[in-house]
Order: sequence, then structure tokens, then C-alpha cells
Amino acid sequence: MNHHPQRRKTVLMLAYTYYESDPRVIREAEAAVEGGFEVDFLALRKPGTPPEEMVRGVRVIRLPQGKYRGGGHLRYLTEYGQFFLRCFAKSTGLFFQRRYRAVHVNNMPDFLVFSTLVPRLFGSKVILDIHDPMPNTFASKFKGREGGFFYRLLLWQERLSAAYSSQVITVHHPVKEGILLKHGLAPEAIEVIANFADEKLFPLRERFHIEGKVRFVFHGTILERSGLRTLMTALAQVRHEDRIIVTIIGEGDFSAELQGLIHSLQLEHVVEFDNRSYPVHAIPERIAHCHVGLVPLEISSVTNYALPLKLLEYVSLGLPVVTVRSAAISYYFREEDCIFFDWNDPSSLSRALDRIAGNPDVLLRYRERSVALREQFSWGGEKKKYVALLRQLTGANES
Repeated sequence: MNHHPQRRKTVLMLAYTYYESDPRVIREAEAAVEGGFEVDFLALRKPGTPPEEMVRGVRVIRLPQGKYRGGGHLRYLTEYGQFFLRCFAKSTGLFFQRRYRAVHVNNMPDFLVFSTLVPRLFGSKVILDIHDPMPNTFASKFKGREGGFFYRLLLWQERLSAAYSSQVITVHHPVKEGILLKHGLAPEAIEVIANFADEKLFPLRERFHIEGKVRFVFHGTILERSGLRTLMTALAQVRHEDRIIVTIIGEGDFSAELQGLIHSLQLEHVVEFDNRSYPVHAIPERIAHCHVGLVPLEISSVTNYALPLKLLEYVSLGLPVVTVRSAAISYYFREEDCIFFDWNDPSSLSRALDRIAGNPDVLLRYRERSVALREQFSWGGEKKKYVALLRQLTGANES
């Protein structure tokens, strides 16, 4: 009888991100571990974090590079290029030690998939996970024209990256149908692993009770397209500002301008801006005192098809949500599910905030809707789909 050791079920994951503060990559990496895979993850290194550590079963390898936040698209591409070279060198060296069955590459950038060339040549399957469609995201961020040279260049690299990959996955059906198919990607090549909330990390709050001021919360990356300028303008217009507190948690390109808006509009007594990025697992505790989730959003060709994860995390907690109407949000939520306002009309938001501040009991029925909807948007089902996909691609079911 032959006793051949089974080939290890190893997976490498890559992302231009800080691992500890990126919910989707954490959920996928931990799902793979639960599915029986050994997982290595190449990520950026935030000051004060070790170059390598085990995080809940995932071996996180932090490369010597931080995240660029700024206003130059060429600088972004330069930073992406440096990360690409580091990933190419590291993944090649690791492959000959670990013989990865699959390499899961998270965008942006899409072209990071080509750093897997050596594992790909030796038979590893490559997954391209499109969180943010790159052409539309850059056009939105830098106020560029869709159809211009830079947009077409990014579209070309997206198509080439998808063609190179063994499998493309993305975050929601609206992104697949509203953007990626229009970009020319083949529908059968794209699998949706929805970016839903981790119901274990964001458990349902058993009690919902408001005493004193109504506390609103926004957490996540601080970007202009997140609608924070609209939120500040609306807060400057509310009549019941003495009855509300808005907590904003996060860091990003718009942080300095947001600080300036809070000061110039004299909102220091209304807005608590905690300008820090916390590990994902610390967020529920940071917002435990809040009553209502805020999801303002500037609608563009990319944000129109984005379903903000924070919205689903608030729903998972059983919190009412104040948000905008977009193609993606309207795809999943009906008018009675959330308190909606018009994204380009700060007075629409200020009226909604005043209505809540004047009669907090109005929140109770939206709390009931969140409780009823939370199971529909839980990560549990998507986790099973992701692990099944990994097993199918790697032949793990046959080992």
C-alpha cells in the first residue's frame, strides 16, 4: 500500500490594504481557514504592527509599505506598482515553499493579479476579487471623464486582468450587472460573493432604547464621495441640533477637509470626529452607544452600484438607518426599510434628522425592519458559497 501525504490545501491572498481594518478580506481569509485551507495573506504594513503574525488562523505577512492617501492618480499608480513588485517577489518565493493551490487577489488595482505569474505557470488558480470597479472609481475620485484616455486605459487593464484570472468574483449583483457586464466581462466568468455583514461580529442588540440625545453614527473610510460634506451642510441647517450627536469614526483622504468643515460650520458641539482607523473587530464596541446608522453617499457611476457595508452592519445590529436612494440600495431595500433622503439635497437630510430628533419614537418601526432583514444580509450563506468555490477551483473535494 502506498502512503503518499496529501498535498496541503494552501491559499495565498493579496490586497493593497491594512489587513486588520478591511472587513471583506478578513471574512474571506477566515472562511478559507474554517474550510480547511492554510492561508497566507500579503498586505500593507501600518506603523506599529509586526511584519508577520497569526491572526485567528491566518498568517498575515505585512510588506514594508504603507497606504497612500492623496490626490494624485499617477501617485496612486506608482504606489500600486511598488506593491505589485513586492507581491511578485514575495509570492514567487513563498510559492516554492508552500505550493499554493489558489491565489486570491483583491482589487484595487486589478493588475495585481499578474504578480501571481509564477504560481499561475505552475498550476495555481487565480481569483480576481473586484471590490471596486477601477475605471469608475478613479473617474469618480478624480472627477474625470468616463470614456477619456485614462478611463479607457483602466478599462483595458481590467479586461486583461479578468481574462488572465481563473475566476472573477465581485461584491454584489448590482456591481456585476450594472458595471462589469457593461465593461465587457463575460457573465459566466463572474461569481457574486456578496459583501454582507458578519452576523457574529455584529450581533443583534436585544434592547433599543433612547434616553436623552439621539446618537447617530458613521464609520468607515473618510472620503468625499461618502457624502460627508452633505452631512455637515445638513447638520448646519437642523433646528433640533441640541437633541442630536453625530459620531464619525475613520480616516481617509477627506479627513482634513472634514475637520475644516466641522470648525467652519461651528459643529464641534454636534459632531464627534474620531479620526482613527480601528481593527474591524473593535468597531461594534466603538459604536455601542449609538442609535441610528448614517449612510450618506454622493451618487456617481460607481457609488450608484455600491452597497455600503456599513449599512448592512447597522442592519445586523438592529439599528435604524438613514441613507440615500441608489441603484444598489434600491435593489436590496424598499422605501419602508430605511429613512431615505435625496443625496444632492442637504435640506432633505436636515429634515429627516429634525423629524427623528423631534420624535425619536419614529425610529421604532425602522428598528423592526432592520431586525426582520438582518438574516437576509448575513455573511453565513456567502461564506459557504466562497468555500465551495475555493474547493471547486483547487480540486480540494477530490483530495
